[in-house]
Amino acid sequence: VDVFTPIVDDPYIQGRIAACNSTSDVYAMGVLDITGVLVIMGIPETLPVEVSKKMLMGFQDFCREDNTSIIGGHTILNPWPLIGGAVIGVGAKEDILTKGGAKEGDKILLTKPLGTQSAMALSRVEPEYSDLLDIEKSEREEIINKAIELMSFSNKKGLLALRKLEEEIGKKIAHAMTDITGFGILGHGNEVAKESKVDIEIHTLPVIKGSDYLAPLFGHPLLEGYGAETAGGLFISIENEYVEDMIDMLHKYGCYGFEVGKVKSGIGKAYLSENLKILKV
Repeated sequence: VDVFTPIVDDPYIQGRIAACNSTSDVYAMGVLDITGVLVIMGIPETLPVEVSKKMLMGFQDFCREDNTSIIGGHTILNPWPLIGGAVIGVGAKEDILTKGGAKEGDKILLTKPLGTQSAMALSRVEPEYSDLLDIEKSEREEIINKAIELMSFSNKKGLLALRKLEEEIGKKIAHAMTDITGFGILGHGNEVAKESKVDIEIHTLPVIKGSDYLAPLFGHPLLEGYGAETAGGLFISIENEYVEDMIDMLHKYGCYGFEVGKVKSGIGKAYLSENLKILKV
């Protein structure tokens, strides 16, 4: 279940982002088959009906593209708009991936760059305060559009890439998986490290180009590893020898693929490398 307030002005796009964010939790557990989605909406009495219709339409279109459907839901009156969903998925026990299971020697892959929080903060100050930023208008638009593209890109494609490679190899190669959302890459990395009883060293932070400049201005801990993301990418602990093959397969499915860290023996914590690399995408 995932519900949140709008982060973009376009209600149709907001509906798509909400659907992407809601379904991601299921894909992050290795489950491809989403049998249905219950939409949850909060609507102010003063909100034009056309706006709520467009939000629902965006949500519905995303679900159709992901080969699932809305099977019901619930709407309440609320002082501000809300949209999200309860997602039902069914998968074979052997396909389920949890945060526990990462093994020493694994590499960590990420399927989307970070920085959506800072990009959306930029959209809220644009254009009223944009003259205070040392960044051109075309660059600002590019940052915002890239974030919207990422937040609307289904993590199902990343999971399909993993399953395809495993099918070709003939065995399971991912040991743990989650998605990057509200706690940032280190927050969710810590969850995997704790559940797996290992340490995870993050040596690379792939970020939306420009978000690294914006994050400190907005007080976002992106470069410290704790920047919140909306509908962030998959964080996969994978066998070392298949990293390059997996990155190639991700690219074939239209996904990004970044090697961002490695799994070590330890006490259950994730941390940033002393030689951290910021990769601007």
